[in-house]
Amino acid sequence: MVNRKIPKIRFRHFSDDWKSDKLGKLGTVAMNKRIFKEETSEVGEIPFYKIGSFGREPDSFITREKFEEYKSKYPYPEIGDILISASGSIGRTVEYLGEEAYFQDSNIVWLKHDERLDNSFLKQFYSIVKWQGIEGTTIKRLYNKNILETSIALPSISEQSAIGSLFRTFDDLLASYKDNLANYQSLKATMLSKMFPKAGQTVPEIRLDGFEGEWVEKKLKDISKRVTRKNNDLVSERALTISAQFGLIDQEEFFQKKIASKDVSGYYLIKKGE
Repeated sequence: MVNRKIPKIRFRHFSDDWKSDKLGKLGTVAMNKRIFKEETSEVGEIPFYKIGSFGREPDSFITREKFEEYKSKYPYPEIGDILISASGSIGRTVEYLGEEAYFQDSNIVWLKHDERLDNSFLKQFYSIVKWQGIEGTTIKRLYNKNILETSIALPSISEQSAIGSLFRTFDDLLASYKDNLANYQSLKATMLSKMFPKAGQTVPEIRLDGFEGEWVEKKLKDISKRVTRKNNDLVSERALTISAQFGLIDQEEFFQKKIASKDVSGYYLIKKGE
């Protein structure tokens, strides 16, 4: 932000200054009514999210009867509300999408606010917020006071919506990449297990077209040579990383930490690809 309280980068057609206010002036902290341990079970109808399962798979449940009763009588999030973890990994957020679920009181809260705040903008604010009163401390708890006294810079509601929409697109893209990454990692693990012979076998379960015959088992010492000599000709290569500058070091020397006191400039350096 600059002195005129506007961001360095913003969408066209927006020019008004942003206004700073405290979250407590925009809303109140809300939470579900307390559920006691004896009211939960390992199986059931309605997921009950505790701080440890928040944003993950539930491991506790409550009855539908209690869910309907408490939902009608006590505070309950509306679709789009941003739930916040107030202990453990404080400030972790989950957007409530209307699913049937119940949340641990005081440990999982949300800001109940009016139309001055756009939830998609608020979600992004939570990702960069510095909570009032806990910066630089060892406190592992986010109290209502910390939330309500935290300042937020606000543009118009239309600009909030535009910013929130942009970052929602980024979040969706990141989520899709994570899903693809997990799929590729699973595929790689499967192919590794099938494209190398299992113990006691000489042929892999799956192999590339055009290759046949048995694999031959050998010991590394029979097909490679351990380099122990120095070679000063390679010292002048400038494109090596710092980690490579130590070269090939005897394991015994490395684990005994002796190398730190030695001149390593003459060690045989690793080439790209080795």
